[in-house]
Amino acid sequence: MSFKKIVLCLSTFFLIHTAQAKGTKLDQYFVKNQIIDSSYKIKDSKKLNEILTVMSDEDSRTMPYQADQNTVIEQLRLYADHSDIQGIITTPDFTQFAEDIGDKEVKQLITQNLINNCHLFFEHEFQRVNPYYIEVKLSAPHKTYDLKIKNSECQF
Repeated sequence: MSFKKIVLCLSTFFLIHTAQAKGTKLDQYFVKNQIIDSSYKIKDSKKLNEILTVMSDEDSRTMPYQADQNTVIEQLRLYADHSDIQGIITTPDFTQFAEDIGDKEVKQLITQNLINNCHLFFEHEFQRVNPYYIEVKLSAPHKTYDLKIKNSECQF
C-alpha cells in the first residue's frame, strides 16, 4: 500500500471516530438502533419521532423549568425536524422595558440570545446535522413573542 493510501485510510478512520465521539449518548443510541447513520443523518424519521414523543412526555413531568432568572420553560416537545418550546418571561419590569425599547428591539434581543445559546437548543448532533429548527413561544404579561431559529443560523 502506498503512503498516500495509508494516510488517507488513517485520516478517514480518525474522521469517522472523531465524528462518532462527539455525539451525545442519545445520538449514539440512535446510531446503534439504525435510526440515524454514523454521520448523524436521519434514516427513520417515523421511529425517531416515536422515541422523541415518549421522551418529551417523560420530560414534561419535570416542567416547569427555571431556565434563568428571567424565563420559565413550561413545555418542551422534541420532533425529528424541530423542537417546540413554550415559556413565560418572569421579569417583573419586563412590560416597562418592552415599552421603552419597542417590541421589534425586544424580539431582536431575544432572538440574539437564542442564537448565542444554540448549543443548548441544538444539543444533539442529529439536530445540528439535519435541517432542524426550534420554535419558541414566550409569553410576557401583555405580549407573546413567537420566534423561529434554524440550526443554520448557529455556529457550533
